[in-house]
Amino acid sequence: MLRKTGKRVRRLVDHRSAIRRDVMLGLRHAPDLFRTLTPLGSEPTVASELNPRNYNSFGELVTAGYQVLLPAARESFSQGTLTCRPPRPVQEAHSSRWFFINGAMSAPPVALLNAGELARTFQRPVTLIHTPTWGVVRDFTGSITARTLRKDGRLSRPAVYVLQQALEHHERVVLVCHSQGTIVASYLVRALLRHAATRHLVSRLELYSVGGVADSLQMDPALTAQAGHPVPYVEHFANGHDFFAAVGILSHLDSTAGTVFCIPERTGHLFNEHYLAGIARGDYCNRRSRLYHYVRGREPGETDFMSLHPRKAA
Repeated sequence: MLRKTGKRVRRLVDHRSAIRRDVMLGLRHAPDLFRTLTPLGSEPTVASELNPRNYNSFGELVTAGYQVLLPAARESFSQGTLTCRPPRPVQEAHSSRWFFINGAMSAPPVALLNAGELARTFQRPVTLIHTPTWGVVRDFTGSITARTLRKDGRLSRPAVYVLQQALEHHERVVLVCHSQGTIVASYLVRALLRHAATRHLVSRLELYSVGGVADSLQMDPALTAQAGHPVPYVEHFANGHDFFAAVGILSHLDSTAGTVFCIPERTGHLFNEHYLAGIARGDYCNRRSRLYHYVRGREPGETDFMSLHPRKAA
């Protein structure tokens, strides 16, 4: 017990500057926290997480609510085993695999709603890597521990092997992540780049961050020079008044690889309700991003990559 307490104290001391930074960021952007769920009903073309009619049963709605409110240790609903399929999937020209990592406070019905809507929008099968909710308080502290204190814990370890297997057997792997899922993705990239057996595979990875909370993401200079485009290839989509994006990607542009597409005046943090329709229309990127070129089953060209350097594009 004393040893564990000592380790926790040392971790707090070692990361005191990061703790101070994040506390100040949270206070500065606190007003946006109250707009996390707004606007409501602004995108009728997508299945909103807040509309009870978008769930298969009343039981699913209850599950989504009580898992957020009641703290408990829960298992992942899908560690890369469950795939959501669109009504009319396209026949792709290249061997590829799509994954989705959900955000915090996402019970299985919410994560499935997100992955299903992503599959419908891009007309491709999407495999869910589900990070279970342990309740709002424990999710929040877990994100702080993973991001601020650099302690991975339970978030990304189960997904490393799943992603490695996909990269070994496919020419391209597309990873879409939301909110807390961007922290998981940053750990996945770090783990893959760290080991010689997997490092070369990262040139096949495309990562798309939505409402990202992560404060850093690596790009490999040597692999980038060899491939002629950023490795891994990364794009970020953010609402300017999304609290979590504001304290995440928008406050850490210098330490995060990839191009950032932002609509400064937009609020809201929900994946379906506040982001997906705008991404599909090209609102964030003026129809320039690589992700936009996948919409409705299309296939981007070999030159449809953004800048090699991280920058705020919109």
